[in-house]
Amino acid sequence: MIIVVQNRKIIFTFIVAICTVILAGCKEGDGEADYGFGYVYMPQASFTGVDNHYPVPSGNGINTYNFVVSEGKDKLNIILGVSRSGKITNAGGFSVNVRVSPAETDEVIVSGEIENAMALPSGMYQMPDLVTVEAGKNSASFYLSVDVNQLKNNTYDGSNLVLAVEISNPTNNFELAEMNTSVVVVIDVDAIQEFISN
Repeated sequence: MIIVVQNRKIIFTFIVAICTVILAGCKEGDGEADYGFGYVYMPQASFTGVDNHYPVPSGNGINTYNFVVSEGKDKLNIILGVSRSGKITNAGGFSVNVRVSPAETDEVIVSGEIENAMALPSGMYQMPDLVTVEAGKNSASFYLSVDVNQLKNNTYDGSNLVLAVEISNPTNNFELAEMNTSVVVVIDVDAIQEFISN
């Protein structure tokens, strides 16, 4: 019985000592400390968790849609974005170039991994060629704007319109991440009709 009591005292003393060491190592405000590396990427590139495909529409509730139809109902604005990883106190803003990747677009179409895939024609969309993230923030969004009238004219019924979009040249000494710097937008023309036809 005495041995059991002594063992419990030893264990209790050991636990108290460990907790004291842990608490002593924590400084006030450690939760606010910087962490990670400032790599720039496109969050939509990891949307599926399998590849960099970004299906439009996505989800079946208004809060899961990844697009907005303009007030005049003439544009399907697909939401894309740029983010910087890590937490960096007083981080300056930065910009990245945005462009289409014809090579990746063609590669996805030729691979056959997307049924009835065809390239989104250049005359059907607009997007900025530069996106800026403001100082103190780590992300910004932008639109790939697609002409609704062309989507509704039956030319592309049954198709998945594909466009690869990539970022490059981050400013302010930030670097591109090794992955997730391009996204393949896949517009299911039939599925999007219910949102643009009203």
